[in-house]
Amino acid sequence: MKKSKRKYVWLSILLVILSIGGFFWMRANSKPIYEKATVTRGDITENVSVTGRVKSSESVTLAFEKGGKVANVNVKIGDKVSAGQQLARLDSTDLSAQLLQAEANVDMQRAKLEELKSGTRPEQISVKRAELQKAERDLTNLYSSVHDVINDAYVKADDAVRSKADQLFTNADTEVLQLAISVSDSQVQVDATNLRRQSSVHLADWKRELASFSSSTTRTELDSMLKGSEAHLSVIRNFLARAFDVVDKSVGISQTSISTFKSNIGIGRANVSLAISAITGQEQAISAQLTTVERVNNELALLEAGSTPQSISAQDAQVKQAEASVSSINAQITKTFLYSPISGIVTKQDVKTGEIAVPNIALVSVMAEASLEIEANIPEVDVGRIAVGNVVSITLDAFPGETFAGKVSYIDPAETIIDGVVNFKITILFNEMNAKFRSGLTANLEIESAKKMGVLILPEFAVVENDNGKFVRRLNVDGTTTDIPVKIGIRSSDGFVEIKDGVVEGASFINVGLKTSTAN
Repeated sequence: MKKSKRKYVWLSILLVILSIGGFFWMRANSKPIYEKATVTRGDITENVSVTGRVKSSESVTLAFEKGGKVANVNVKIGDKVSAGQQLARLDSTDLSAQLLQAEANVDMQRAKLEELKSGTRPEQISVKRAELQKAERDLTNLYSSVHDVINDAYVKADDAVRSKADQLFTNADTEVLQLAISVSDSQVQVDATNLRRQSSVHLADWKRELASFSSSTTRTELDSMLKGSEAHLSVIRNFLARAFDVVDKSVGISQTSISTFKSNIGIGRANVSLAISAITGQEQAISAQLTTVERVNNELALLEAGSTPQSISAQDAQVKQAEASVSSINAQITKTFLYSPISGIVTKQDVKTGEIAVPNIALVSVMAEASLEIEANIPEVDVGRIAVGNVVSITLDAFPGETFAGKVSYIDPAETIIDGVVNFKITILFNEMNAKFRSGLTANLEIESAKKMGVLILPEFAVVENDNGKFVRRLNVDGTTTDIPVKIGIRSSDGFVEIKDGVVEGASFINVGLKTSTAN
């Protein structure tokens, strides 16, 4: 039994050894079977594949140029509008009123221009002369009343000093002038006494000026007397203010006396203030009337001289300025309207009647309905292969199984950075519009970047590319292979490549991209 078992073990070992040896012998003598590709002549098309999106070729977003209250809104989302149709309007009541006023001014300025062109009428000169005579009479009357105004002011000032304030002094208008009451502030006492002496001097000078007045006194002298009267009144006003301080600082007198002094001085101060107002009022009236006389006199001179070319040109400029004002207001009114510049569908409407619209804030959007295009981004490695006019095969995810035709209409010259990658935006136009096209649809694009007819072509898997160049691999009779350099052209999306040089039509080469099998 033991010998029989040993025999079986050795037989098993021998079979394993023979099997292994047979495997390696068969492997050493097997030959690979290659798939071959043949060079043919035909047509080849190179495509660039990219995904884009259908969009309106023309769309606008609109806003008011100026703010205001919305008066009307005429559309809602989904409405079809035509070019020039009014979409919304702001309230323009104030502008309309301004326009009427501006148009009236245009009419007036045009009338003045026509009047200048037709010349001055005699009756106009007569009217203007009468106006000048009245203005001169009014001026003469004002100067004639100067003496009375100054005299009245003098009387008020003299009464305020000698009647109302001198109750506080003894020996008034003499060298031994002094206060009749005691005060707690020595500076007030000194100031009041000095100002009382100055008042005496001014009242005396003022009286002499009034005495010099006569019918021959010139207007220049009257103007000087008015100025002098202002100066006199200023000193007396300061004196009365200090006299009031004397009463406030007084000591040793009854409250009744204090009240009486204050009342009298207060009346004097009020009268002096009235006198000052009368003097300055007279000066202002004379100044205004002098201006009126000069103006009317100049107008009369112009009328008598007649219309000069310069005056006509100046008035013509006034007309143009008035017309420009009308145009400006009309332009502002135009900005209160929102019009659609294109025909299409309203896709956005964010405005309501009664709201306050803010300038330059988008409120309404309109998209052209019948004009759709596709926008896509081409990587920089492919943009050089694309040209305007390239044929495009289009499929839309929304309509599987359908293919549409188009062409490249525009390539943006500037780059667009998307996630840090350089792209270039292109626009594709449909050859024919279809009613079921919608903005926003996803479009798959096959852009025909190049097409050649009747050239040598070979499956792309048959071309070997490495650091040394591009080759096709020929199988020799002895089973070895030889790499033959080739020059390739365009590549098609279905796996073929153009062979420009290095092979002839009908030649076969190993399709290195496919797996091989072996045979004994």
